[in-house]
Amino acid sequence: MSDSQEQNSVFLSIVIPAYDEEKRLPRTLEETIKFLNTQSYISEIIVVSDGSNDRTKNTADSFRSLFPRLRTIEYHPNKGKGFAVKKGMIDAKGEFRLFMDADYAVPIEFVSTFLSMINHQYDIVIGSRTLRQSQIETHQPFFRELAAKSFGLLQRIVLQLPFEDTQCGFKLFTKRAVERLFAQLTFHCAYFDTELLFIAYHSKMKIGEIGIRWTHDGETRLPIGIKRTLEILRKLFRIRRIHPIGL
Repeated sequence: MSDSQEQNSVFLSIVIPAYDEEKRLPRTLEETIKFLNTQSYISEIIVVSDGSNDRTKNTADSFRSLFPRLRTIEYHPNKGKGFAVKKGMIDAKGEFRLFMDADYAVPIEFVSTFLSMINHQYDIVIGSRTLRQSQIETHQPFFRELAAKSFGLLQRIVLQLPFEDTQCGFKLFTKRAVERLFAQLTFHCAYFDTELLFIAYHSKMKIGEIGIRWTHDGETRLPIGIKRTLEILRKLFRIRRIHPIGL
């Protein structure tokens, strides 16, 4: 690699999956760009518009004047959050690659702590809402929190995962981890995180957890109920069937 290429290499990529997010995306991009512009390393932002029906792509593109290394990927029809994250993470160029939700539930400043931790030989660092040091500023409704805890228990039993919170949308990967994991990802739905962590954990990859500050957004689109619970159970056993590693 030449000196000029090395100087221009991307250190951190931030991938934001977005489906009909023209309203919530501006704040997320404003805060993320403001933070990245204060850092000494080279970074990029990739917004993946997952079959959006609104002006998500145009909204993202409008921030390019503030942050030229912002790219937008758009396709139709909608294929699911897992597909969008996979697309963005594989297309990213950074040595470290973070995906975060478009609702800005976790402040971007936490990426500094994540980067510090991953440099201690971790392959992946995940945000958790359940650790003692986690700060939940706005809780989910009671039944949604109960459903989340039940999901955590089910996956620990079925998949033998030690993590109580696999679904927090703030996760950092090394480039090598992305290349190893995302090619194996088969879930395109919102529970792709569980499949990723199952493959990583039972492949003996080093995974660190950090408590984060998190604010619930009332516009969450994931349904809850008996039907959803049965669907999740089917997916957990499907993960075991597709990836019979370490079990």
